[in-house]
Amino acid sequence: MKFYFKLAATNLKADRRLFVPFVMTTSFLMAINLIMLNAYTSSDVLFSQFGAAAGRSLCMFGSVTTAIISVILVIYANNFLRKQRIRQLGLYNIIGFGKGELSKMMAIEKLLLLLTTLLLGGLLGTVLSRISYLTLAKALHVNHHLEFGLSQQAFSIAGIITISLFIILMFIDEIWLIRKQPIDMVREQSAGEREPKVAWLTLIISVGCLIAGYTLAVVITNPLEAMSMFFFAVVFVIAGTYGLFTSGSVFILKWLRNRQNYYYKPKHFINVSNLLYRMQQNGAGLASIAILVTMTLITLATTATLFFGINEIVDQQTPVDLSYSVKANHQAAASRVTELAKIHHVRVRSIRTFTGPSSTMALLKKDRLNSQNTMSGPFGFDNARSVQLMTIDSYNQYTGEHRALTGNNILIYTSNHYAGKTLKIGGQTYHVAIRAANFANAPKTFIPNLFVAFPSETQMLDALHHLYPNKSSAELKSSVTTNQDVMLSGSHANQVKLYQDLNKSGIALPDTVQSRAVNYDDTASMMSSFLFLGIVFSATFILATLLILYYKQLAEGYADERCYTILQRVGLSLREVRATINSQLLMLFYLPLVIAAIHVGFALPFVQRIMMLFGLPDWQFFLTVSLITLAIFAVIYVLMYRLTGNVYYHIVSRRQPSSRR
Repeated sequence: MKFYFKLAATNLKADRRLFVPFVMTTSFLMAINLIMLNAYTSSDVLFSQFGAAAGRSLCMFGSVTTAIISVILVIYANNFLRKQRIRQLGLYNIIGFGKGELSKMMAIEKLLLLLTTLLLGGLLGTVLSRISYLTLAKALHVNHHLEFGLSQQAFSIAGIITISLFIILMFIDEIWLIRKQPIDMVREQSAGEREPKVAWLTLIISVGCLIAGYTLAVVITNPLEAMSMFFFAVVFVIAGTYGLFTSGSVFILKWLRNRQNYYYKPKHFINVSNLLYRMQQNGAGLASIAILVTMTLITLATTATLFFGINEIVDQQTPVDLSYSVKANHQAAASRVTELAKIHHVRVRSIRTFTGPSSTMALLKKDRLNSQNTMSGPFGFDNARSVQLMTIDSYNQYTGEHRALTGNNILIYTSNHYAGKTLKIGGQTYHVAIRAANFANAPKTFIPNLFVAFPSETQMLDALHHLYPNKSSAELKSSVTTNQDVMLSGSHANQVKLYQDLNKSGIALPDTVQSRAVNYDDTASMMSSFLFLGIVFSATFILATLLILYYKQLAEGYADERCYTILQRVGLSLREVRATINSQLLMLFYLPLVIAAIHVGFALPFVQRIMMLFGLPDWQFFLTVSLITLAIFAVIYVLMYRLTGNVYYHIVSRRQPSSRR
């Protein structure tokens, strides 16, 4: 066994140009898993005050997702590593190493790589965990001992994941060894590829999938329906992208080859020929890059928009600083709240009182208002309304106006234009006598508001009974409460203390007190965790992109090294070699970025509709953040292009004979 350890160590040292990138990849993946697991195991501390359950769920989702991505990337890296060593392993087999001996040698190599990964990944994960923790804890305003990054449970799970990954790789290598013959190993690396044919069926299906995915993104305007159809749109686009790169690229390259004025030029001739004979493998890699870039851009743009749009979300969810429903025996609730505010050094600027039932969801079809129970499944965005019923006296009390209604006349306010002159509720038809231009402190959500004021309480209860057909008259009458909306001046911390004391005072009905300050903390907690996950996911996606690009350039470089040597011997200058390489790299690198930009262009309206569910209907703000994200990522992508492009160029030019310049 000592011999195998010595041989494995010698192989790792001799082929360090292959093994070092592999160890860097596995170490970084372990660090990413450790970050997510530390966040998950520390979620009770991070989210102890606000959104503990949601934060824990998000971190769990992130941990599972990064583990799945790790499996895919490690298998990809191992396949490249094994392909570059096929000839070496075949020679070992020919000189007397049986498959059992090769299996032991490769297993010990994996064991040494695993130990190195556990060491480097653990150190890197600890450092990055602390950095990520400090960032997240600062955003969440968490004050406690800094123990994040040292969770024994997180280390154990991350170690188990890493060990499991290497066990999977050993199992894959073992199956590969069983299926291969020695002579196949020697010949496989140098075997050429046949010219691929255009798979017309695949091309047609892939174009159809892209059209279907883009159509869903453009046609669906209902945020609820967009949420439910998002997964299907993603599947369509992914399938279409892979088909387009594998089959569509072959079609385009053959079309370029048939254009003599374009094809018979040195750099075009070499590029088209190289890509055409290797496009099936290239196509899958380029499609993976395009999809990963798309995922990175969407993830960063979405999470960053949610984080930087916290104030807008809070303003729409809680338009007043403090609101509550008053108990029946607390007629002097306003003065009591004012006294509590003075105790906590908060000034009450205004108090508005409103008496009526809670708002409800209803369906407005033409001029008829129906209960949402009349429609199965998600209601449409166009006809859904958030309905608030009231009497005209309650309206006047809240707004300070002096309106009057008689008979079947009603006053309405709607955030979405309603041109009807009548409104039918149940069997009663009401005449729209007054249209209010605005309503103070009306919540702004993706579902339009519809406020209706009636001349009497009896008419209001009759309309309410139609919207709640399963409730008795007594239940409906008891649902009418007195509510107060308060605008405050004072520090954030003092308003939170006022909210806590008001809950304990017994002035308000249980679970009816809402505070803008508390809602801000809850929202900041949630959006910070979203941003944290977005950064971790994006880092993983960028790593995956860089990994595919890097290994792809290594594979292309080793495959093209002999080709460029021959071309220079027959007269191709070094300048022409460089121009040819740059042209090929530009095509391979920027094509996925262009396709990803197109995907993102169609996805942004779709994602923005989903984000309306979080309270962010501002399209311009989302578009601005998305464009900034695209610009930043483009810079990162160019850096990756330079890095991997230099790797390719050094490989294909390092053994070139002296040539004319």
